[in-house]
Amino acid sequence: MKHLNRKIKGALLVLVICLMAFIGFSKAGILFSAGSGDVITVSTTKKTFDPNNYVASVKPTTNVITEETMSATTTKEVTTTTRTTTVLKGGWNGDVLSKSKGVVIGPSGKESYYNLNMTSVIRTMRRMGYSEEKYPYWIRDDGVKMLGDYVMVAANYDIRPRGTIIESSLGYAIVCDTGGFAKRNPTQIDVAVTWR
Repeated sequence: MKHLNRKIKGALLVLVICLMAFIGFSKAGILFSAGSGDVITVSTTKKTFDPNNYVASVKPTTNVITEETMSATTTKEVTTTTRTTTVLKGGWNGDVLSKSKGVVIGPSGKESYYNLNMTSVIRTMRRMGYSEEKYPYWIRDDGVKMLGDYVMVAANYDIRPRGTIIESSLGYAIVCDTGGFAKRNPTQIDVAVTWR
């Protein structure tokens, strides 16, 4: 019997120590692991532990995505703008340059057309300050190559330097390029188009 009482007293002592330890840990906000990589924080605002009055929060400790990781995996969205036909018309009522006419006398002199890759011309205009935002390169419905709202033309730089705005039969134009024709006919302009 004495032996049994000793075992009961020992078990009660262990139970009291465990209970005191649990209450002490809870008051101190000790962290417990849920075994899945989560951390559970338990805290109480009272001196004695009340199982109905405590705060527990779960915070994941694995698979944390940092801002650097997110930015490294973010894809850039590209927006393409489609412009409608824009023509800054002047007071010209004469012949209008077309593929079938080939050459006309327009408001600023003789006009012809050419179809070349405009990549280097556009690059030069960008370096001069004609931004993509304000002066996007696009092709009008009638096949005329545009820089912003202006028809792209080649002209004699001695008379009409790059960036000069002039009137053409197809609308107001911006000088972006030059060519061999400029020596033969200094007032001629060559309109950039997709016509073949």
